[in-house]
Amino acid sequence: MAGTVFSEVIIHRASKDEALHHLRGHKGVIFSISYEPYRNTIVTTSDDRSVRIWGPNVPPAHAHNTVTYWEGIEIVCKHEVYGHLARVMRSCITNNLIVSVGEDSAICYWDFDGKLLKKALTHQNGCIWSVDSDGTSLVTGGGDSGVILHPLTIATDYCQENIIDVGVATPKKVLFTARNNLVIMDEANLIYYDVVNKNKTEHKLNHESTYKLLALSSCKQLIAVADMAGKLDVFVEKCKDEAFLLNIVDTKLQIGKILSMQWAGNRHLVLCSGDGNITVLASNNARVEVYANFVLPNCKERWLTASAIELENYRFIVGDRCGNIHVFIKGQNNPVKTFHKVHGRYGPTSISVGNNRIITTGRDGTIKYFSINGDVVKHMSNKDLAFEWVEKFLDKGENIICGFQERVFVVYNVNENSKMLEVACGGGHRSWDAVRYFKKVNENYEELIKLIYLKNSDINVVTFQLSKIVSRNVINGSHAKEINCLKSHRISNATVYITGGEDTTLRISSVDAEMNFKDEVNFKHLSSVRTLKTFSIDENHFLVLSAGGRAQLCIKDIKLTNKDNNIDVTSEELVDYLIRGTDKERKGNQTWRNCSIDFDPEMRIMDIDVINDKDGLIIFAGCSDSYVRVFTFKEDSKKVEIIKEAKYHKTCILKTKCIKILNRNILITCTTRSEVTFWNVTDITNDNFEPFFSTKTNKSGINSIATVNVSEDKVLVATGGDDNAVHTIIVEINVQNNMTSARVLHTWKSANNHSSQITGLILVDDYLVSTSIDQRITLFRWKIYEEGIDCKFLSQSHTMVSDIQGMDLLDHNCESITVCVFGKGMEVIAVPKIPE
Repeated sequence: MAGTVFSEVIIHRASKDEALHHLRGHKGVIFSISYEPYRNTIVTTSDDRSVRIWGPNVPPAHAHNTVTYWEGIEIVCKHEVYGHLARVMRSCITNNLIVSVGEDSAICYWDFDGKLLKKALTHQNGCIWSVDSDGTSLVTGGGDSGVILHPLTIATDYCQENIIDVGVATPKKVLFTARNNLVIMDEANLIYYDVVNKNKTEHKLNHESTYKLLALSSCKQLIAVADMAGKLDVFVEKCKDEAFLLNIVDTKLQIGKILSMQWAGNRHLVLCSGDGNITVLASNNARVEVYANFVLPNCKERWLTASAIELENYRFIVGDRCGNIHVFIKGQNNPVKTFHKVHGRYGPTSISVGNNRIITTGRDGTIKYFSINGDVVKHMSNKDLAFEWVEKFLDKGENIICGFQERVFVVYNVNENSKMLEVACGGGHRSWDAVRYFKKVNENYEELIKLIYLKNSDINVVTFQLSKIVSRNVINGSHAKEINCLKSHRISNATVYITGGEDTTLRISSVDAEMNFKDEVNFKHLSSVRTLKTFSIDENHFLVLSAGGRAQLCIKDIKLTNKDNNIDVTSEELVDYLIRGTDKERKGNQTWRNCSIDFDPEMRIMDIDVINDKDGLIIFAGCSDSYVRVFTFKEDSKKVEIIKEAKYHKTCILKTKCIKILNRNILITCTTRSEVTFWNVTDITNDNFEPFFSTKTNKSGINSIATVNVSEDKVLVATGGDDNAVHTIIVEINVQNNMTSARVLHTWKSANNHSSQITGLILVDDYLVSTSIDQRITLFRWKIYEEGIDCKFLSQSHTMVSDIQGMDLLDHNCESITVCVFGKGMEVIAVPKIPE
C-alpha cells in the first residue's frame, strides 16, 4: 500500500505493474496507512484533518493472505471522521480501538464504527509525530522530544460516575471528610453520610441567618458552620471504629457580622467580620478562645478568601478578596508584610506553608511561590498553568493541583506540565470537593481521585483510578518548538541547561550522570524568547537575563544546589520589564472613549549582552527596530531603567557582543546588512553615544559572532551569516587622547564548508567551531601570520538536530571540544581535536 501527494491510496501486487485498487476520497496528502488484516480494516490519515476507515463492501469469502482476496474485493470508505484541528500525522489499530495523532498535539481514540471515544492533549502542545501500541498501552513521540506511554483504558474505563441519593431535597454544600464520607449542608441541617454503610445522620443547625458558611480543616476531620450573626458550630469526625460526627462546639460569637471563615491548619479557625477585623479562634476542650486578632488593610472587598499558619513563628498568612497576600504576626494588629494584587480580583483560593516557603493559588491561572528566611518573606516566582481557575493541591508534595477550565474540572501535574484528568461538571461556581487517596484494588494499592459536585440538586460522585488514565513519561520532553538560545552550567556531576524558545518559555533543565533529562523550572514570557545571558555571582549562583518578543526583558536570580544527585533550583523573579510599558501604563488615565489605537507593533529584542558596573549591571540590547538600547539594573532597587538609545543602523540588529581590550569596554553589533560595528561603552554616561568604527564582512545578515583577544590591542572577530560563509577579521584598536579608533588588518573567509546559513560559532584555543542549518559541525584551526590570517579545515561531523539556532561551549580539553547545538531539540557532541 502506498499513499501519494495526489490524495489517493494505491494498493499494488508485487508481481504485476498494474495497481489492484485506488482508494480515493481524501483532499490532501496521505500521511499514514494502517492495516489490520483480521478485521479487514485500513485506516488512512491526511493533511485534510480527516481519518478514513476503509473495508470490503461485502464480507470476503477468501483469506486475506491470498491473491483471490485482493483481486475479488471492493474496498470502500466505511467512515470519514474528523476530530483533529490540524493535520493528522499517524494512526494505529489495536484490538478494540483506532488511534490517531496529529499536529494539534491531540490523541483521538475511535471505535471501529467511527465514534470518538476520547480525545487527549499531550506533548506540551507540540506535534505528535509517531504512535504505536502493544494492545494494552500506547506510546507516542512528539515535537517536544518526549516519549510518553499511555494506558489504552483511558478510552474505555476513564471513570466511574454515580449519583448519590441521601434524601436531601435541596443540598447547598458538599464536602469529603477524612474517611471519604460526605458532609452535606442544606438550609437547616448538616447531614453526615457514611458511603460504605449507606446511612446518614442529621444534625440540626439552630442558626438565625439562612446564609451559612461551611469550612473544612486541613486534616478533614473538623467541620465548622457559622452564620453571619455569629452562631458557630464545630463538628469532629471520629476516625476509629464506627464513623460518626460529634458536635464539640456550639456557641454565639460577639464579633459582628461574619463575612468569611477558613481553617488555618487543623486547629485555628480564622473569621473575618466587618471593617476587616480578623479573629483567630482556637479550641480548648469544648470551648473556643480567641487566639489572635488582626486588622485587614482597607480594600474594596474587605474579607478573606484563604488563610494558613506557621506555628513556629506565630505567623499567619491570609489572602483577601482583592488578591492581596498579608503576613501577620501574633500580637500585632497590622500586617508586617503585604504583597499587593498577587492574584486576580477574586483573591487567592488556597495558601499552604511548609519547608520555609509559602505557596498560593488563585483564579488568575497562576501558582505563586514565596520564601521564608527568618522574619523576611519574599516573593520568588510564578508558575503559569493551562487553566484560569486554580483551586488547591491534592497532595502533600504540592505537585497535583486541581481547578477549572471554564466548565471542565481539571487535575494537573505541575512537575510534568500535563493534565492528568478532566471532567465536564459545569464549572466551579457550584459546591464541589475533590480528594486523592489510596485504596486496595485486586491485591494492589491504587491511587484514586474522587470528585463530588452538585448539579440540578443531585449529588454527583466521579471516581478516577489513575493507573488506568494517567500517562507516564518514558523520555521527558522539553520545548515544543525551536530553542532560540541556550546557556549551560556545570554543577558536581550534572549539567544544567538554561534554554529559551519559540514556545514562549524559559526553562532550566538538568542532565544527571545517567543522562536523564528533566525540566526543573519553567518560566513564561509574553512572546518568544530570542536571547539570554547569564551573569555569575557565585559558583552556583547567577542571574539569568532573557529577552525577546513584545520588547520584554526579564531578570531572574538562580541558585543551584545538588542534594543526593538531585538538582534543586531556587529562583527569584527580579524584573519583568516592558520597554514601552504594560497596556495599562500606555493607556494611562484615559477612558476607553478617548484612547487612540496604537498601530506601532512592538519590536523584538534580538540579542543582549551585559557588563558589570559598580552599582549593578549595564545591559546592551540590539533590537529589531535598528536601535541599540542601554539599560541599567541596580542591585539594591532591583529595577531596570533605560538610559541610552541610539539609531545608527538602518536595519534590524541581530547580534550584540561585549569585549574588553586596552581597559576599554567595547560593544560590537551586527546587522542584517552584514555590518560589524564597534562602540566604546566604557563611560556610558557620555552624551556622545556613537560607534567609532564599522566594517562589513558577510554579504547579508550576520547570525553568529565569536571573538578572542589575540594581543593587547588586537581582537579576532569571527562572523557567520546567511551567505553560508564564515568570515574572520583581525581588528586593531587604537586609543589616543581618549579617542578610540580601529582598523582591519587581515581578513579570511570560506563559503565552501556549509550549504546553508551559519548559526553558531565558537573560538576556543586555536580552534574555530562552526555550525549551520545544514546540520553540520565544522572544525577549523586558525593561525595568524605576518601577512595575514588563515583557517585550516580539519574535520566535519553531523548532528540530528534540525533548524539549528546556535551552539554553546560545554567543555574542552586536550582531546576534544564538547559543544551543545540547539534548534528543534538539542544535542551534546564531542568534537575531537586533530593535532598538527
